[in-house]
Amino acid sequence: MQRVLQKLNAAIRQIVNPTLIASSAVLALAVGLGAQSEQPPKDKTAGQYYKNIKVLNDIPASDLLPGMRYITTALGVKCDYCHVKDNFPSDDKRPKQTAREMITMLNAINANNFSGRPEVSCYTCHQGHHEPMGLPALPAEATQPEFSRLAAGAPTLTAVLDKFAQAIGGDAANKIQTREIQGQETANGNTLTINRHLKGPDQMYAEITTPRGPMTAGFDGSRGWIAGPHGVAPINGEQEIIWSRDAQINPSAAIANYKPKRLFGTAKVGDADAYVVFATAPDGATELDFFDQQSGLLIRRMIRYRTIFGALPVEADYSDYRDVNGVKIPYKTTWFTAGESSTYTIKDVKDNVPVDDSKFEPPAKQQ
Repeated sequence: MQRVLQKLNAAIRQIVNPTLIASSAVLALAVGLGAQSEQPPKDKTAGQYYKNIKVLNDIPASDLLPGMRYITTALGVKCDYCHVKDNFPSDDKRPKQTAREMITMLNAINANNFSGRPEVSCYTCHQGHHEPMGLPALPAEATQPEFSRLAAGAPTLTAVLDKFAQAIGGDAANKIQTREIQGQETANGNTLTINRHLKGPDQMYAEITTPRGPMTAGFDGSRGWIAGPHGVAPINGEQEIIWSRDAQINPSAAIANYKPKRLFGTAKVGDADAYVVFATAPDGATELDFFDQQSGLLIRRMIRYRTIFGALPVEADYSDYRDVNGVKIPYKTTWFTAGESSTYTIKDVKDNVPVDDSKFEPPAKQQ
């Protein structure tokens, strides 16, 4: 089989972008291949020639490996993503079952909508990634990381989160009950003064100075709102996602309460190597949280929140961490949404100052 794959790789490199091939390797086979290394006979089906074929039984045996190579390119994974090494017919890996389900789905879509023509394929959704690329793109400056699997000897999820807790201040961070932040937000070439008032665990209101007059906004722990010269209105969607994360006075404690969580892998964020944690927040949004392997600090969040038509992406990059009363705080946060980006820069921080609790609630009159 190895000789066959080598020949296929050489042939495909003549007609497909070599960079794409190099990064893709062998995919989520939806089938189990046998151990034969000779060329399959033309009069045999895949089900007759290979072992444990479940959804591609009736195709010619000679079509199976080229098909698998296509899936490889479409998903950018190696054989062992779905297959047990040296035992391809085994069904022990869950991605192999998923791949069978996906092939069945594609066959049905093409049969029901395109007279059986392969108009919809693995690449339609995956585009070189093992996860479907079903999200609208973020702005170009929101660089997409290259994910890698965990290497032998990688720390546990608990160790990564514990290091983050200690990196931002440990017990000192737990003692911060309120925080006043003076800062500026820049978006679309405009700069606004935004002073925030936080109260643990996740309440915030902000005083915003705009060219059209003052405004206020807030998040009371479950809902967001904004008020200005023309009235008061609730906020939702991506803006509420942003406000709710900015309201986390102790992000270590907040992420610790996300369920479920798992250590997803590693990734490069700029010049930093990061451990990536996959988690689901209480509001139902899923997050990939990136922790610098050296400092332990949170340097990126990639958030997906659901709409009635699918998920939308929101991303935060954290930088310029500074020590304030023994607690590390990112003085620069850049948020990316599918439509734009904005950067909030802190000018001054005061901890454990009096905060008017009534300000967290939205004003009574809704627009």
